[in-house]
Amino acid sequence: MKPIAIMRMRNARASALDTQTVTTATLGSVPDRIRGFGSGVFGAINDGTSNVYAGAAITSLYYDENGGSGMFYYLAITGAANSGWTTLTIGSTVLDRASATYSSGTWTWSTADTISTQAFGGNGDNIVCYFD
Repeated sequence: MKPIAIMRMRNARASALDTQTVTTATLGSVPDRIRGFGSGVFGAINDGTSNVYAGAAITSLYYDENGGSGMFYYLAITGAANSGWTTLTIGSTVLDRASATYSSGTWTWSTADTISTQAFGGNGDNIVCYFD
């Protein structure tokens, strides 16, 4: 088996409804940085289509420093309803869907994380994200 295939098997979680890998990029600077993926603007996502929502596009998945106050995680999926999954795990950070603010296919989670503790790591890091 090729090393890439072994790595994918190790990173895959059989029970997950969907698995996405975000290649982290940073947009902005102190104190208003965003890290993660924003469609066509920064970062990348593989494969970028939601298994939970019949292949709908995942257009954003990132952490926003928001000027140093009110930091949050953000997820946007085109046309998605607020149902179908329970948690989103980004690296080792677990976000409950029910605790998010939801509006028209976007979820926002307030957090006490800082740019140094947020789940997306640094530029070029590949972070596995699971929907359960």
